[in-house]
Amino acid sequence: MLEFKHGYTTPMNADLQKLIELEKVDREIARLSDEVAALPKRVASIEEQLAEHKIAVEKAKAALKTNEADRRKLEAEIQTFQQKIVKYREQSSSVKTNEEYKALMHEVEFAEKQIRGCEDKILDLMVALETQEKALKTAEASLKTEAVEVEKEKAEARTRTAEDQKELEVLAGKRNGLRTGVEDSTLAHYDRVLRQRKTAIAEAREQKCTACFVMIRPQTWQEIMTNGQIVTCGSCARIFFYDPAHEPPPPAPPVKKKSKAAARENDAESPESTEPAPAS
Repeated sequence: MLEFKHGYTTPMNADLQKLIELEKVDREIARLSDEVAALPKRVASIEEQLAEHKIAVEKAKAALKTNEADRRKLEAEIQTFQQKIVKYREQSSSVKTNEEYKALMHEVEFAEKQIRGCEDKILDLMVALETQEKALKTAEASLKTEAVEVEKEKAEARTRTAEDQKELEVLAGKRNGLRTGVEDSTLAHYDRVLRQRKTAIAEAREQKCTACFVMIRPQTWQEIMTNGQIVTCGSCARIFFYDPAHEPPPPAPPVKKKSKAAARENDAESPESTEPAPAS
């Protein structure tokens, strides 16, 4: 039954009533199906964020390993130069000419200079090491926090999926019940329009289709207003229904103006126009 805003009701075509409810169910099924389909993508996106945090941790660890390897390499170079210095000093005690001695001392100075350079680089690496260790701790803390959040969101996604699937099962049963008894040709038309246009039902209001805004012919409009049969839009093919509650109120009747003669007559009959009685 379709209730009118001024109190009484008019019977609606049974198939039309079912189709109106069916479209509501189909819209909800489509919404839930889209949500269920989107949830795996959401989980994948969440896991991508976690992967980024894991990469940040691995990069921080790699930086520390590189730092350590560079320091060991420099320490090995220092040891090599120190050995050369010992060797050159030993050789200097057995040289016979001043030129040979100067050459060895030159090699010693060069080795000592290289050692100082290596030590400066090691110092720089030690300073960088402190920063890199802090970066690793920060990355690991972020990863831990993100991992907890990811597991929480994944659990919520699984719960939502289960709820949606349960609701879809209920709606599927309701959908089958609404489709039962509707004319096959009407159902086929409904399914075709729903598939093509995403909506198959349209309200007719003020003699127009509210979906495609095409004007409706007067005779068709009268048929639609009864809600007693299946009527489709000649433009978009949607199935019409009519709700009189959405019609604009009729214009107020014009106020009748009194004629001048009637106005004079009223003035004459008015007590205010009567002369007062003379005092006795």
